[in-house]
Parts: sequence; structure tokens; C-alpha cells
Amino acid sequence: MKKWSNNYLNLLGSESYDRFIEFHNDPNKLESNEELRHALLDFIADFADWDNSTSEEYLETSRALTQAAHESLGRAPQSKPLVVDPFTGGGSIPLEALRVGADAYASDLNPIPVLLNKVILEYIPKHGQDLADQVRKWADWMKYELGNELSQFYPEDTDGATPIAYIWARTIISEAPGGSKTAVEVPLLSSMWLANKSERRQAFRWVRDKHGTVKTNIVEKTYADGRSLRIAVPVLEIFSPSSAEQIEPGTSRGGAATCPVTGFTTSVESVRRQLDGRSGGASDARLLAVVTTNPTIAGRHYRSPCEKDIEAVRGASDEFRAQTLAHKGSEAFVPNGQLNHLRGFFNVVLYGMKRWGDLFAPRQALAMVTLARLVRDLRIKLIEVYGVEFASAIQTCLAIGVDRQADSLSSLTRWQPSRETGSNTFGRQALPMVWDYVEPVPISHSAGSFGNAVDWIISVIEGNLCVQGNGQSEMASATKHPLPDDIADAIFTDPPYYSAIPYADLSDFFYSWLRKSLQEAHQSLFASDLSPKEDECVSLSHRAAMYRHKNSAWFEEMMTRACAEARRIDKPTGIGVFVFANKETSGWEAMLGALVSSGWIVTASWPIDTEMGSRLRARNSATLASSVHLVCRPRKAEKESSEDETVGDWREVLQELPRRIHEWMPRLANEGVVGADAIFACLGPALEVFSKYSRVEKANGEAVTLKEYLVFVWAA
Repeated sequence: MKKWSNNYLNLLGSESYDRFIEFHNDPNKLESNEELRHALLDFIADFADWDNSTSEEYLETSRALTQAAHESLGRAPQSKPLVVDPFTGGGSIPLEALRVGADAYASDLNPIPVLLNKVILEYIPKHGQDLADQVRKWADWMKYELGNELSQFYPEDTDGATPIAYIWARTIISEAPGGSKTAVEVPLLSSMWLANKSERRQAFRWVRDKHGTVKTNIVEKTYADGRSLRIAVPVLEIFSPSSAEQIEPGTSRGGAATCPVTGFTTSVESVRRQLDGRSGGASDARLLAVVTTNPTIAGRHYRSPCEKDIEAVRGASDEFRAQTLAHKGSEAFVPNGQLNHLRGFFNVVLYGMKRWGDLFAPRQALAMVTLARLVRDLRIKLIEVYGVEFASAIQTCLAIGVDRQADSLSSLTRWQPSRETGSNTFGRQALPMVWDYVEPVPISHSAGSFGNAVDWIISVIEGNLCVQGNGQSEMASATKHPLPDDIADAIFTDPPYYSAIPYADLSDFFYSWLRKSLQEAHQSLFASDLSPKEDECVSLSHRAAMYRHKNSAWFEEMMTRACAEARRIDKPTGIGVFVFANKETSGWEAMLGALVSSGWIVTASWPIDTEMGSRLRARNSATLASSVHLVCRPRKAEKESSEDETVGDWREVLQELPRRIHEWMPRLANEGVVGADAIFACLGPALEVFSKYSRVEKANGEAVTLKEYLVFVWAA
């Protein structure tokens, strides 16, 4: 904790609560409001530092400040302010509300964020370290059972080395005209690198004869579409290049595939057609390399697959097929919900991956259904020991661990040569096609394993043990909020970004596996096959035919309803903060139109860096570098009476607009807010000029629309 001056410590030290109450009761005792204001802002800035987020001293002070501010507004002593987030998503807002001493109510239409927030807002504050301990205990039991069932499908090497990952490539048949009567199978490789570090390099290369021609092996192979072919398989080997110049290009570029034997390039359309008939080609992909670790030799090691590896894969496929045939019940053995073809997001559909289960190769799917079954079957045992409520908390955390395993175990994860580890399925908020993918070993102790996934869950629990207070997470639409009128002290929310992200469709990847694990524990959340989409507030008409009705007008109508509900549940003296970070003016017009027409006055807008630069969709996205926080107040006339209207004069509004913006710009420049962030940061003062009135009229009595006004705002 930084060393503060004695005066600062007097204001914000351990006696801060008493001092603030003293200031409230007798303001004359405070020598300078400006002094207090700067001290508060300094404290907030320091507390925003991640390293201070769990500091007991900071937490105690922040809670004292929250309580003092709450009671100074005339609220009942010992009561706490209620912060409501109707678009809760990942839950950072309600979590921070609890952290600083408020109560939090989180709701979302999507079951996934509701479940995540139940863990953060309800389970952790109630069960604390005991939750982490029991999740760890039963995760160890699951790892033991998983190893018993699956170890035969991940055999160890004879020299004591342990496989931790397998590298695969989807394949096509070269469509080179004429030539050999034997078809050539082309492994689709985006890169030949395995390890690309300054101290060590490993890569693939083609094995060539003395004439420079790539050698092939002739084999009989049966593909997923039922075809049995005699094919020529190009031979690869692993070597240690002395420089990058020795590395050949991969076979796949721009979706097309170049045969290393003939040099012929098969078009992207033909690649799609071939893989479409094989559900994406993961189940008949070619195993290229095995990544191992050895307790006696540091680092990762790479070897070509041997017959033992192939037999293990074949055995896992046979076991998966047998379990699928033996499966009984109305639910599919693996998730079979349909992937919607969302242009720009789900292009894997073009390659035949049309069901969620298609994203997993047979051995991957076998591991996933085994994990889901273990979590599901554990419920009875947990209830006998802990009772229903705590059992559900433990089971939920384990199921989220299974979901993290799915994220690293699908056929859409890339091997990262610079880090020598696998990526996640969702490197960004989309499902692009991946040609060569990595399969981590779920029963290992390395990255991508189930143990690694659950360790992350436990670290989240233990990292938030400082969270106190009353939190609640419920599944509800923001357009039909369950809370009563005038109950919230603050509406603080980060609503959907217009057309930037198809939230519900993306969540189905995780929903599908959670439903297999938790349908009995959370029946209301997992009642349907896939997550709810009909009332989701996003504009996707240009992305998919099934969402043709979800255009900009629909988005604004739904957002207006949501903003009106937020105003309804907010107290007349309450505040609203709406976070938005879209660069498209159409998105801003929709969001601002919803706020103004639903009875909010926009009083300020602050750009705040809330995300990492490497966050999802940070690259080439429609989001701003900072999240703009629109600070609002309920329009008093409409909150207190539905009949009173305040009417503004159009000429006066236009006269005030440039003055307000020119007052704001120097301040933003001094604080380093520039570019698009500065433009959108001016929206707050600009909108206050307009939104403080229920209606703005021209001289002839005609009402001015927000869109008309925004033309002048953008120009200014």
C-alpha cells in the first residue's frame, strides 16, 4: 500500500467511516471539499490497481466509504445500497459491488452467466474456503476415476516419457488432374513449426528422395463418409532447424490446400465440399506428432506417432462407438444441438460441423462424456454427505471445470509453437476453422488437462474469499425484470453491443456440456436443448436468415424496454451507468435512443480502460479501446409523474451544444483521452443538453428526434 500523507490517512485511514459521518453531521468541520474530493479520487485510482483488489486495508476503507455515502443520502442506518445489473454477463459488476460493500442483484437471459454468478455471488460468500476444499477433494476423485477409465487410450512411452498432447491435421484428397492412379492425401497444415523459441526449435519437414520428390506411403484408409480408398500419404519427419529459412510453408493458405507431392492447389470450395461430407474431418484426421514430457529431461519433446499411438486412438474410437450404441434415454449421448451459420462467426458450419458434438474427435468426445457423467453421478453421493444446497455448489464448480476442459479439448484448438502449449477453442468470440489442431491429454498433469481446468476454478474461489454481503443471481429478461419499482440505488450494466457479438449462440458450446452435467441440479436453467435466443437483445439480421427480424429497429425496441425497466426499478434519487464500447455510430444511436426515450438523462460519459489489450475481439474489432460509461439519472418529471413534461427549445439546445463540448475537450486531452475514445466521451455532456427534456421542439412545434440531434453532435 502506498505511503499517504498524514492528512490523507486522516481522511481515508481506519477512522474513515467515523470521519465521513462527522463531516455529514457537521460539514463545517471539513476544511476543504476539494481536499476530500481529490483524496477520494486518489483512493479510487489506487484501489483500481489489481494488486490492491484483495487488500484488507483497501477493502475496509472502500466499504466504509460506501456505507457513509449511502447513509449520507438519508438511507436507513446499517442498510446497504443495492446495485442491480440486468445484463450481468460475466459478472464483474455485481462482484465489484459486493467487494465494496453493496448488495448485488445479477440477472441475465442466458443461463451461463446466471450460473457463473451463482458461484461468485452466492456460493463463495456463503461457503468460503470450504467450497474450495471440497471442490479440490472431489476433483481429485474425478481425476482418479477418469484415469481408471481412459488411461489405456493415452499410453505412456516405453522410456518413461508421458504424452501430454497430440497434434493432428485434417486431410483432403488432392484434386490434381491426371497423374498417378493412387490418390494423394494432403494433411492441412497452417504451419510446420512445433517449437519456435530462441533456445530451441522443432518443426516438421517433408521426407524427400534423392530427386527432391516428397516420399509417400501407400495405405488403405476408410473415411468418415464411408469411402475406403487406397491413398498415398506424404511422409513427414520432425527435425531441429538452425534457422527459420529452413522451414517450408504449410499446405493450407486462405482455405485452399496445396499438395506437397504434386504441387497442385485444391480450391477452398473443394476443401469445404470434401470436409462437409465428413462432419469437419476430425474423426478421420491424421496424427502428426506426439508431445511428451520426461521426468529426467527438462522441456517438451516431440516424436512421430508409432503404432501404439494409432492403436490407442482406434481403441478410443471403438469404445466411443460402443457407448454411443449402448446409450439409452431421450438425451443425445453427445451434444447434438444445431450450430447456426452466423456469417463472420461460425464458419465451421461450411465445413460440415453442424452439431455441437461435431467439434470433438471421437477420443475427445469420449473424455468429455465421461467427465460429464462423473459430475452427474456424483450428485447423489454429495447430497448424502453435504445436503442439497452445498452439493449443488460443489457439483456446479466441478461442471464448470468440465466446461473449461471442453474449451481446450475440441478440434478447434491450435498448437502455439512460441509457447509450446495448446490454445483454447475461443481465442476470440467466434468459431473459425482450424486445420491442424492439438489434443491435450485430459488425464495428464500439464496444461489442457482436467486437473489444470479445475485448478483454475479453485483459484477463482480462493481469490474471491474476501467477497462479502448479499448477492443474488437469477435468470430473467432485462425487458421484464422481476424486481419491484424504486428498489435499486444504482443500475450499473454493460448491455449487448448492438451487432458485435452473438452471445447466446456462442454460449451454446458451454451450455451443451453443462446441461449434460447439471440438468438435475439446475432444472430451470437447463430446461431447453440450447440457450434462449428469441428475446436476446442483439442485432443479427445481417448474420443469419433465422435472425432476420433482429434488425436495428428490433434492437432499439428491445433496448428501450430494458432501459425503461431499469428506470422503473431505480429509485428517483438513484443513478444509472450504462457501459458501451462500439465504434459504429448506428450502435450508439440505437443505445442512446433507448436511454433517452425510456426516461433517462445522460449527465456524463467517461472512457475507462476496463479490458486487456489482448481481450477477445480486441484485434480488428468494432469495439473502442476504452469502455465508455454513460452516467444517467432518472428524468425527474417522468419518474414522479407520468403527466408532467419538460419541453426544450431547439434553438437553445443548439446554442448550448458546442459550448458544452468545447468545455469538455481540454479536460479529456489533459487526461490522455484521444481519438475515437474522446469523441464518444463527449456524448455525456452533449446528451445532457438534449435528454434533460422530455421533448425538444422546433419553432413550429415539431418534435426533434434524437437522430436529428446526433447529426449535430457528430459534427460538433
